[in-house]
Amino acid sequence: MRSFVERAEALARKLDPIHWPRFVFDPGDPVVVGRFIALALIAQPRVPLDQVGRFHGSGIYALYYDGDFPPYAPISGTETPIYVGKADPAQDSARNPKKQGDRISRRLKDHLRTIRQAESTLNPERFDCRYLVVQTGWQGAAEDYLIEIFRPVWNNETGICYGFGKHGDSPSTRSNKRSPWDTLHPGRDWAWKDPKMIDSRSKKKILTDVSLHLASTKISQSSEQVIQGFLDELSQ
Repeated sequence: MRSFVERAEALARKLDPIHWPRFVFDPGDPVVVGRFIALALIAQPRVPLDQVGRFHGSGIYALYYDGDFPPYAPISGTETPIYVGKADPAQDSARNPKKQGDRISRRLKDHLRTIRQAESTLNPERFDCRYLVVQTGWQGAAEDYLIEIFRPVWNNETGICYGFGKHGDSPSTRSNKRSPWDTLHPGRDWAWKDPKMIDSRSKKKILTDVSLHLASTKISQSSEQVIQGFLDELSQ
């Protein structure tokens, strides 16, 4: 029903002889706020992932790859992240970074540990990150927008090489399949210790999916290009 209404509204606007703006700037719209938070993230300096210290705050972050693993060649050394994420606050009502807890830094440390476990295919020294402490409640909107514009190959929502952010559990607790990320980047013990666990997709299929995905994704080569893309979307 909703899609029908949206199509009808779109048709009405197309037939209207008076121009409609592409969007209405609404500071209270979570999508608009998410855009500006994402832009603020891009304004932060890139930091080597293995040099991130401990700090207060929850919010959003992006991981960038600059290595020589062949499937990721199209994004290696670019401003297109391989993964973006959010770190929710320790307290839902937290109104300052200390009450939010050291959530971003802990999450980045978790990711570094995961990458180190896959050193046969990934060099942890070839990853950078950006991070931004965000007021509680807005991190979700910013993450959604980052995923939408960058389509990071490791994000679950993209559906290509998902499983990177997954936390391990004992195979005896529930039945599951090995994620594409663990198939492509073996190393996490919990993903391989059960001989009965099977891949959710074959390595060959994953490599094909990654290649097709990156070929169809707009790759941003510089931060200026990313920023210009944000500005273009704000044009009415």
